[in-house]
Amino acid sequence: MRCGKTKKFVKITIAAFLFMLPLLLTGCWNNRDLTETNIVAGLGLDRTEEGKILLTVQVVEPAAIQSTTSGKGKGGGAQPKPVFVESYEGDTVFEALRGMLSKVDNKLFASTVQVLILGENLSQDGINEALDFFQRDHEVEYKMDVLVAKGVTPKEILEMETDMNSIPAVYVKGTIENTVSRGTVKRTLLIDLVKNFCCSGRQLAIGQITKAGEKEVGTEGTAVFSEGKLAGWLDPYETRGYLFATGKVKSAIVNIPTDNGKIAMEIIRSKGKVYVEFENGEPALLTVKVGLEANVGEYEGKGKLDSPDSLHKLEELLDEEVKKEIKMALDRIQKDYSSDIFGFGTQVHKYHPQYWKEAKEQWKDTFSKLPADIKVEAKIRRTGVIKGPIKKGG
Repeated sequence: MRCGKTKKFVKITIAAFLFMLPLLLTGCWNNRDLTETNIVAGLGLDRTEEGKILLTVQVVEPAAIQSTTSGKGKGGGAQPKPVFVESYEGDTVFEALRGMLSKVDNKLFASTVQVLILGENLSQDGINEALDFFQRDHEVEYKMDVLVAKGVTPKEILEMETDMNSIPAVYVKGTIENTVSRGTVKRTLLIDLVKNFCCSGRQLAIGQITKAGEKEVGTEGTAVFSEGKLAGWLDPYETRGYLFATGKVKSAIVNIPTDNGKIAMEIIRSKGKVYVEFENGEPALLTVKVGLEANVGEYEGKGKLDSPDSLHKLEELLDEEVKKEIKMALDRIQKDYSSDIFGFGTQVHKYHPQYWKEAKEQWKDTFSKLPADIKVEAKIRRTGVIKGPIKKGG
C-alpha cells in the first residue's frame, strides 16, 4: 500500500519530466536541463517571531526513491534518504523561494507539489498576502492539497519520517484522501482557495493537520478563517455537520446511540444547500436543507427492521443525529467565530444583490445573530440480510 503511493508519485514525476522534454529539446523553458531540477513534494509556509515568511520545501531524491521502490540496494551500506528538507526566510514568499536557491544545488520544480501546509502563526496573521504568489506563478500545481497545521509547525510535519511512505508529503496526501471517506475533513485544494478569493459572502475553511505521534499525522477537523485570518477550529463532528450542510459529504459512518449500544449508518449519498429567508427586505432566517441516503452497517438496537414503521423510526433517528452535528457547527461559527463558512452570504449576494451591496460590510455581525432552521431528510436503502440484531449466545 505505502509502496503503491510512492510509485504513483514517481510516475507523476516521470510524466512531468516527459511533458518538459519537448520544451527542453526545442530550447524553451529557459533551456533548463532535467538534471538541473529539484522535485518538490511538499511546501510549508509560516511566519517567524520577527515577522518574516518562513518557507520550507521537501525535495525528493529520485535515486533514493528508485532504490526504495525497486527493492535494490537492500544489502550492506547506508541507503540515501528519499527526501531532504530545507527552509529559508524572506519578507515575501517570492523572496524566500528565490533565496532558497542559495541552499540547494538545482532549480526547484513546484509542479509536483502534493501538499502545502500553512502554519498557525502565519494563519493568525493572515494568509491572503502569502497566497497571492501561488495565484500568479505559472508553475504552481493547483491540485495540491492545502492544510493548516495545529499545534505543530509545517517544518516539523515535512521533516517527519514515517513508516507509511518514504515520501512524507505523499503520506500526508494519502491520509487526507482516506479521511475524506469519513466526512471529517474539509479537503481544500489550492484551486479552491483561489476561487474562494473571488467569491463574495463566504469565508475560508481549510482542513487541519496535527501530529498524532512520532511518525503519524492526523487530518481530521477544520481551520475556520475570518477575513483571511485564523479564527478557530471545528472538531471532526462539527466538520462533518458543516460538510453535510454544504453538500460535501461523499461517504461517512454516522453512529446513532440506542439503549443497547449503537447503530452504525453508512451514508452513501448526500446533498445539502443553504438559504437565507428575507422578511420586509431584511434577512430573517438561515435555512439548511439536507437530503441523504444510507445503509444500515451495524445494528445493536431492539426489534427487527422488517416494517415501514421500524425503518421510518430509524430514519428519524438518523435525521436527528445529522441535524445535531449541523447545529453544532453552525452554533460554533456563529457564536464563537462570526465566520460565514457555510456561504449564506453568497446566497444573499446572488438573490438579493441590492441589499448585499449596501450591507455586506455588516454581514459578519448580521449573520452571527440570525436564527436558523435545519431540515434533514434521510432515506434508508438497505438493511442487510439480517433484519434484527444478532442475539447474544448465538
